Formats: sequence, C-alpha cells, structure tokens
Amino acid sequence: MKSSILFLFLFLTALLLRRAPTSVSVTCNPSELSSCAGAILTSAPPTAACCAKLKEQRPCLCEYRKNPNLKGYINSDNSKKVSKSCGVPIPSC
Repeated sequence: MKSSILFLFLFLTALLLRRAPTSVSVTCNPSELSSCAGAILTSAPPTAACCAKLKEQRPCLCEYRKNPNLKGYINSDNSKKVSKSCGVPIPSC
C-alpha cells in the first residue's frame, strides 16, 4: 500500500514538473530601467530597485544596445559600473 502511494506521489510530481513553465517571458521596455537613471547619469550607487529591474530586463540588453537612442546609455562607463555593482553582466551581442 505504501509503495503504491509513493509511486502515485512521484508520478504526480513528475507530471506537475513537466508542465511547469521553464522560462518566464520578459516584456522589453526600457522605461522599466528608469530606477537606474540616477546611477547611470550621476555615478550614484544603484538602488536595490535598479538592480532588480536590471536583472529582470537582462534578456533585453542586446536589443537596447542595438537601439541608436539607447546604446549610448547602455555602453556608458557608468552603465557598466551599475551592471557590475548589481552583478548583471552586459552581454556581448
């Protein structure tokens, strides 16, 4: 009896894990990084909110670097300092 319950539990667990989403979709929106503006523009240390948004928007950084209106900010020395401070490497695209 115990072995059949254990088998059922393992089977259901495997089934649920199989159906679990493997990735989270991120909506690329540069305004999500507005909390980082002070740190990028003035060399101030990034806030926790900035780091959280930078981590969330990391999949979008290549897109932002390719945008002529944003690449100056993304490629700036201060932006590199912010990303390093937050532990979010800027990808080479």
